[in-house]
Amino acid sequence: MFSANENILLRQHKRRVVEYVESTIPDTALDLGTSVMVMQVSCRQPGCVPLETAITVVFPRPPRKMKKKKRSAVVAQEEQNKDDDDAAHEEEIPSFPKPLLPNLEESRIGGNYKTRILKPLSDVTQDDVLDALPPSFTGGRRTVESICIKARDMIFAQIGQLVGNGDDDITITDDGKDSSSSVKGRKLVAEYLKVCLEEYVERGCVPPEWGEKEGWGSSNSGATTEEKDGDGENADNSVDAGKNTKKWGEGNIVFKRPTEDDDNDEKGGE
Repeated sequence: MFSANENILLRQHKRRVVEYVESTIPDTALDLGTSVMVMQVSCRQPGCVPLETAITVVFPRPPRKMKKKKRSAVVAQEEQNKDDDDAAHEEEIPSFPKPLLPNLEESRIGGNYKTRILKPLSDVTQDDVLDALPPSFTGGRRTVESICIKARDMIFAQIGQLVGNGDDDITITDDGKDSSSSVKGRKLVAEYLKVCLEEYVERGCVPPEWGEKEGWGSSNSGATTEEKDGDGENADNSVDAGKNTKKWGEGNIVFKRPTEDDDNDEKGGE
């Protein structure tokens, strides 16, 4: 439950975000009755942000049209002596002659366009709104490419947060290579995720249950951890060396915990 002051602030943020969205819609569409609804919703599913902003653009219903039902030549001959008023009619799907917003079918048939911003209402900026709307809206920047880049950046950021960015514990060996444990961890996670993404595509883009281990990431990978930690100079380049001859999904991903013996071997190799 929100207090009175919180409700007032929430309404103010709603009006602000609505104005951001309306500024991307042509006046002609607004004059015909296009409206914008904004809500702050909570999500308790695993992986969701606690609070996000849901935006719905409601386009006006176009006027209904009637058209005469087409008749065969036989039927036309049989009904030629009847009054025109007896001809059957059927409804067409109502639609505007062209979309109110270019290339947005929802605006032509009077549908709704929905999008979400993964932030609470109070944190939403005008740039966030533009990033959430397609180019059909004035200034909209949501494209397949922008979605892919955002997903990529989110994954990389999560890997860095979970494993470490390696800024504090980087050790440079005599040959100039980074031997920090966080770098090795990021490589291992990236290899595992690459296999999982291949399996995700193969399974019709159906994700596993949250936390499910069995049956995921167990496909083979072209470079295992043993190959990477194995021999000297070529170890760090094993993925690049084999990328033209080995395919992700061939060979097992092995999670190998570092041991003191491994550390001694690496020091001996130096």
